[in-house]
Amino acid sequence: MSDALNRLEAVGTSPPGSEPEGVVLLRRVSQLLAERPGSRSALVKLLSLLEEYFDSPMTVFEVEPAFARLRLAVPWRADEFVDYVGLKVDAPREEVFARVRGTELTLFRLNEHLLIGVRDLDRLSPQDDELLQRVGAAVRVACETYRQTRFGRWLNRRVRANQRLLDGLVNIGDTAIPWQVIAREARVLTGAHSALVLEVTTNAARVAAAIGETLRQPGDVIDRTAGLLAWVTSHQEAVLIGSLADRAGMPAAALAAVRGETDNDSAVVAPIFDHTATLVALVAVFSPTPYRFTLDDLETVGELARFAGAIVAQRQTLNFVAPGHARAGLAAEVLDLMLDGVAVVDDNQEIALHNRAFAQLHGGSHRQSLRGTKASDLEGEHLRDVGEHGALVEEERRRLDGSIFLAESYRRRFVDPVSGTAGTLIAIRDIHERALERQRVRQLAHVDPLTGLNNRAGFFDLAAEHFKSVEDGPVGLLFIDVDGLKVVNDQFGHVAGDRVLVEVASRIRKSMRPFDVIGRIGGDEFAVLVIGQDSLRVIRQVSERLSAAIAFNPITIGTVELRITAAVGIATGTTSTFDLDQLMSIADSAMYQDKFSRRRPDLLHLHRGTRDAVEIELGPDLVRVLRGDERGGSLILRFQPIFGAESRAVTAVEALVRWQHPTEGLLLPGRFLSLALQYRLMDQLDAFVRAEAIARFARWRAAGLGLSMRLSINLSGVNAAEGRTVRDFCQLAERLGVPPSMVMIELTETELSDLLIDRIAKIMRRLKREGFLIALDDFGVGTSSFRHLQIMPVDIVKIDRQFVKDLGSGGDRGLVAGLTALAGELGISVVAEGVGDQACLDTLIELGVPEVQGFHLARPLREAALLKLLGNEGTTRLG
Repeated sequence: MSDALNRLEAVGTSPPGSEPEGVVLLRRVSQLLAERPGSRSALVKLLSLLEEYFDSPMTVFEVEPAFARLRLAVPWRADEFVDYVGLKVDAPREEVFARVRGTELTLFRLNEHLLIGVRDLDRLSPQDDELLQRVGAAVRVACETYRQTRFGRWLNRRVRANQRLLDGLVNIGDTAIPWQVIAREARVLTGAHSALVLEVTTNAARVAAAIGETLRQPGDVIDRTAGLLAWVTSHQEAVLIGSLADRAGMPAAALAAVRGETDNDSAVVAPIFDHTATLVALVAVFSPTPYRFTLDDLETVGELARFAGAIVAQRQTLNFVAPGHARAGLAAEVLDLMLDGVAVVDDNQEIALHNRAFAQLHGGSHRQSLRGTKASDLEGEHLRDVGEHGALVEEERRRLDGSIFLAESYRRRFVDPVSGTAGTLIAIRDIHERALERQRVRQLAHVDPLTGLNNRAGFFDLAAEHFKSVEDGPVGLLFIDVDGLKVVNDQFGHVAGDRVLVEVASRIRKSMRPFDVIGRIGGDEFAVLVIGQDSLRVIRQVSERLSAAIAFNPITIGTVELRITAAVGIATGTTSTFDLDQLMSIADSAMYQDKFSRRRPDLLHLHRGTRDAVEIELGPDLVRVLRGDERGGSLILRFQPIFGAESRAVTAVEALVRWQHPTEGLLLPGRFLSLALQYRLMDQLDAFVRAEAIARFARWRAAGLGLSMRLSINLSGVNAAEGRTVRDFCQLAERLGVPPSMVMIELTETELSDLLIDRIAKIMRRLKREGFLIALDDFGVGTSSFRHLQIMPVDIVKIDRQFVKDLGSGGDRGLVAGLTALAGELGISVVAEGVGDQACLDTLIELGVPEVQGFHLARPLREAALLKLLGNEGTTRLG
């Protein structure tokens, strides 16, 4: 890769006047290649840059070795090039351009398996042809790196899937064949849009499992598979079909009957044989894109089918019923193979019988006998009495070395009808991992994940415990507000803002005593409960020391130094004269006095080396644009779809505002939302987005588009507390004929004011009664997430992208799973934001997240592009 970069940089530094536009292009290509060459986004950006320069649609094709045919290397421009997928490739291997006969497609070979496909290449000049060949080196590097990264992710998924199947093979507690699990793993591994498992009978096949976008349901009987069964059986291995309508010699009609929906699928079909070499089932995965699957997918499904055959053989053995001693011997063998510990305790409370797992769970070897051991020796001190009836409880149990572990146990008294002997049956399972997961969820409720400090709930809980435990003790409270964090987020991004918060938290922690209670209670707000001190003079000294520590050294981000300041409010008293809320209110008011008494701007001091402070003054132009003055530019809307995770259908669309500035170009909200707050323009900005978005939504519905799709509108925290917001939404929806139940009002969690949260909750409940849906955006980042869920009438939470973005590369699955499970328990739906790649999407599907949003699926779109996505080609009845 370094050689390709060196060649590009050498071209990019050529003398002025020699291909100036090409030099600029090659320099930009070199920069892209140096950033993240292994990512899909970098490859897509590279192709977009080339399309913009050459004004021709292009993509990268991959040669499928099994058929010497083309398939798309990335899902990019699929609609533009789908007609060329499956073409035979017979061009020589050297780097040449070759026009595909009878089409507008020109192929340029990058290596043995990769080609650039360009349409309408005749419009390009010879110089453009030469430049495209030079750029081909960069495209090849980006593609090969992307393919290696994609292969690594696929290999990790395959290893994990094999482990899950192996666990299913070892765990014989259930004698049912897990067809649904086998179908799900096949679909996830291959990225298919549907998967079926068909149990084979003499003259037909029954659908045992159906996953994804398929019309088939478990239990459906298919009676036209004779040709398919004979063909698959004759191969004895997994077979790959590029297009069902492609090969006349293959039983396309039979396989189409299995699918029941279309004749244009790619498919991989694998036979499942039991230990007697009898065909018992088929596993088949489908994709609507011809030639979608590769030989890797073929091998994967074949391997999965072999696992399935082993599981089938095992289950058949377990279901075998043998008389007398043969049956008892089989039962003993099965008992010994179980992962759960099982034991029988006689009336003397001694262990009479146990399996090897029971011994291992209590710290013994798998061959060690615990017969004759007192059952009480293995029980914790707080064993619950489960009575005469069987019950499932959690209990502490004692290992042979005296250590304690947490187990889930089932106990039941029994009497042998033959011998009349009585005893207790015990079955136990180690739930250490489950307990850790519960602890993590509890920690999530009380700890701020960014700074590691207590969040608002955790701070108030610890402070309240102190107030209860000390009847008349002195306390001081410091309320800290970081100046100008919104400016940092707007100018340098939220990553820089997060670094500021982490550093501020660290400096506060180092400045205070270990037993003082510290918490992050808002986006840029911290609080410290100073225990054992109510002297105003001393607390003021602590406050000044804390302010000095926060501002002592600048934070360096790249070439930028951020010198932080903070306003600190003070409140003092005793636990008998004030409660915590009163102290917090006094300290909050004092903080605002401190903030404005020194006449300092609510901005950080930004330094670039020795340069002057940097500030982009857009406020006056924002006033103009909201008044309709063209000198300020114009506000426009973009629409980002939200998709069903498995169906890929558009379930909602989020309206996003952009500012087309006359000199700065297209500005994202991060550049002007803080200005709108400072100039008190959020009311006008929210009103524009609300009116424009609902009006367009009404036009789409009138044209028969998006009838089952929700419209999502962001509402600022400032206006969320205003009663007129309810009236404005209701009047607008009624006038335009839009059902409130199709409008989702999004509140960004980090913008909700803790001082106004009760009023905001009241306004949201009024909107809820009118039929509108309420969503919490950036869920999990705010310091009061669980408090918000408790008091707000939330229908949907959108898990913040920082928890989602790394899922495909080994990120914290437990956190997303915990948030999803928590929302499910509360009857709240979940949307995962920031889905950046297919691996991330696959993980979210596996975790049961119902809806997803992100650049991997769709970027914010213009209205025309959205209508095209919804199936409209632009000839609508919108007028």
